[in-house]
Amino acid sequence: MTIKIAIIGSGPSAFYTAQSLIKEEIECEIDIIEKLFCPYGLIRYGVAPDHQSTKNVIRVFERTLGNPDVEFFGGIEINNSPSIEDLMSLYDAVVITTGMAKDRSLDININKRNLDGYYGSTQFVNWYNGHPEYKNLNPNLDTDTAIIIGNGNVAIDCARLLVKSPKELENSDITEYAQKAITNSAIKQVYIIGRRGPLDAKFTTVEIREMGELLDCDSILSKGTLSKIANNLLGEQIAKQYRILTSFPEEKSTNSNKTKTVEFKFYLSPTNFISTDDKISSVEFKNNLSNNNETFIIKAGLIISAIGYQGEQILGIETDSSGMIIHNDNIIKNRLYTAGWVSRGPSGVIGTNKRDGAKVSKHITRNIKSKNSLGRIGLKELLNKLKKRYISKDQWTLINEEEINRANNTSPRLKFTSQSEVFKFLDNQ
Repeated sequence: MTIKIAIIGSGPSAFYTAQSLIKEEIECEIDIIEKLFCPYGLIRYGVAPDHQSTKNVIRVFERTLGNPDVEFFGGIEINNSPSIEDLMSLYDAVVITTGMAKDRSLDININKRNLDGYYGSTQFVNWYNGHPEYKNLNPNLDTDTAIIIGNGNVAIDCARLLVKSPKELENSDITEYAQKAITNSAIKQVYIIGRRGPLDAKFTTVEIREMGELLDCDSILSKGTLSKIANNLLGEQIAKQYRILTSFPEEKSTNSNKTKTVEFKFYLSPTNFISTDDKISSVEFKNNLSNNNETFIIKAGLIISAIGYQGEQILGIETDSSGMIIHNDNIIKNRLYTAGWVSRGPSGVIGTNKRDGAKVSKHITRNIKSKNSLGRIGLKELLNKLKKRYISKDQWTLINEEEINRANNTSPRLKFTSQSEVFKFLDNQ
């Protein structure tokens, strides 16, 4: 008999779970339930818009979604109504793959984090990627200096997008409003701040190489950076990303005609936000190599914190302080599972989620038997009773085609950025 399975969330871990279940060749019905109108989660809203090759994995997920045993329910948030318990009563198994969608906060100036000019990287990335909840963020780009706190790929993505020229954004799927704002911004100087040294940075080779290839921006290191690294740690023996990073000069060439600069600064920790008229005006930093608590100030009107993520609370689900679900080998309790970032923390690349998906698939295959659950039919009846409209798989296909068709000659798509906009489009079909 058919096993009815609900997957909450529609990012990589959701699709790898569905993909693994299909490969098990068990008789199953899989419903992917997503609070936004569109699938693919982090790939659509987290991957940088100028990294289209990374987004190609969507083609694999499209084949999974196209399977006749898989359905999509977009625009449905699982919390109060419908709840986890509602789904447990309708399905034989439920898998939570909601990711970690909140910014981890800096532990300084709690009362100043809402100042104009301070943003978490999740906010900023979702803004330029067209996430419906962040489209109206309107970050302050009317400043000549930005500071990005963090030493990972997300920090570099934010910096790179801030300094790219219109030509460099032509083949991206950045939103029109973000491209216009960035093109017209006053930003000329970006600082990327790390609390440890250059050889501790978490940039990948591709990301750091791109910083040396920008058309109108030079990437440099702060003066004295290389002298703090032992000579025996430099050269061909270190990983490629660090060879590239340490090849950057320590000052901008006087012959450079590039109008923008990204400077990598290390061994610094922010200690204080300074504001003027409720706007960020500068940040105070502590020198982590100093024995006498040396501090200094950098003036900037835009601060982006890229120091990690936290999960959002799901009603009735126990989590740790970071929002990660408490589980045992991806099992929350009988018939309830979890996979992806929300199960192991924000680590790894897109493909890292395959392991979680395969593990949950094995659990379901070995331990779940059909109990004649209502599954999809029951969910549709419940949503109808609650008067909640949802986006089906067929409707998502129409939306996807429209985004592609209405794009200009160079952009791969022009995204819808609100559910109301989507429903208006569908009502006119």
